[in-house]
Amino acid sequence: MMVALSDLKVNVGKYVDIAETEDVVITKHGKPAAKIIGFNKEPWFAKQIPEKITSVEQLFGTLPSDIDLDDVKIARLTQ
Repeated sequence: MMVALSDLKVNVGKYVDIAETEDVVITKHGKPAAKIIGFNKEPWFAKQIPEKITSVEQLFGTLPSDIDLDDVKIARLTQ
């Protein structure tokens, strides 16, 4: 949504409410000058981060579906 700076000055609350669901571009003299974006209420550090990622999990999808991971470990350790 685009809004003129003069309109934003009069209706700040309205555009802050709109910014919760979509970006609001503020225009000055008809040209984009700034943007109001929604705020993610969950802090970045609270997001779920896996405790441990193994190399096999990183390769998931590239290995054949009929492979036995225990056999792969044994083969790798005995070489």
